[in-house]
Amino acid sequence: MASLFDLAGGGAAIRRLTDAFYERVFADDLLAPLFHEHGDQHADRLAMWLTELLGGPAEHSERRGGFEIMKGAHQNLRISEEQRARWASLFFAACDDAGLPPAFARGVVPHIEGGSTFAMRVSWPADQRWPR
Repeated sequence: MASLFDLAGGGAAIRRLTDAFYERVFADDLLAPLFHEHGDQHADRLAMWLTELLGGPAEHSERRGGFEIMKGAHQNLRISEEQRARWASLFFAACDDAGLPPAFARGVVPHIEGGSTFAMRVSWPADQRWPR
């Protein structure tokens, strides 16, 4: 069975996706304030994370430190459910923008929904995480 990384079309396709995604994010009034700086580095980091998460090379762990770095990047952002849901919806729209197969978009849903929920949760101080 092919990985989602392979189904997307490899690293170039994942990068097209993250470029399309951040083009949407930085233009979105609800999400843009969550980002201190707008630029390609966000797309680079998400591309590395997705590549590894979806079955490609472990570049994020090797170059950035993996999960703990990703977790720390979201601390103190206080992401709302509305922002989390918008982030996910823009990601799925970017799948279309990047010309990725519908099977990829369907297959990545649990990763994006679960990951965005986790990011939202860790973005709040521990004593304020649940219930939301």
